Amino acid sequence: MSQVPPKSEGNAAGNSLPEQQQLNSLVSMRMVVLFNLMRRSTILTQRRLFDLSEIEWRIMTNLSEGMPLSLNGLAERLVQDRGQLSRTVKRMVERGLLTRTRKPGGPEIEIGLAKGGLELRAKMVERAVMRDEFLTAGIDPQDMAVLSKVVEHMIGRAEMLMEEALEGGTS
Repeated sequence: MSQVPPKSEGNAAGNSLPEQQQLNSLVSMRMVVLFNLMRRSTILTQRRLFDLSEIEWRIMTNLSEGMPLSLNGLAERLVQDRGQLSRTVKRMVERGLLTRTRKPGGPEIEIGLAKGGLELRAKMVERAVMRDEFLTAGIDPQDMAVLSKVVEHMIGRAEMLMEEALEGGTS
């Protein structure tokens, strides 16, 4: 671990202004701000355009054509309670977005995209591409290449932090 900078005078809320500025300037914190803005705008847009709640949107983005997931696998991937997820899947099956079938030879339930879900997902992908183009408009192609490389590097490092955290580490 690196050394902690010396404490400085705090503001009325008890936060040390230089420490807060340092925290706010961290790349990871700026990425959290970006993620939160994108997440909130996506939730609002998905509800308005596609009548999907956040969990429904997350289910749709984790399924792809011809590749069903088990209910347990989907719950693990989404870090979602299996019972709540099962109720949401049931509603989405009723709306014609998902299929829910028992896996041959066992009690496992497989979740896939129904015809209506495939059509909706195609529209969602189109919208995601448009959002990405908007967000990256005006960025030099060389800068985009560097950004992609940096993000992939950070994802790899974040996966290491996740593994450490799952093992009970101090990340």
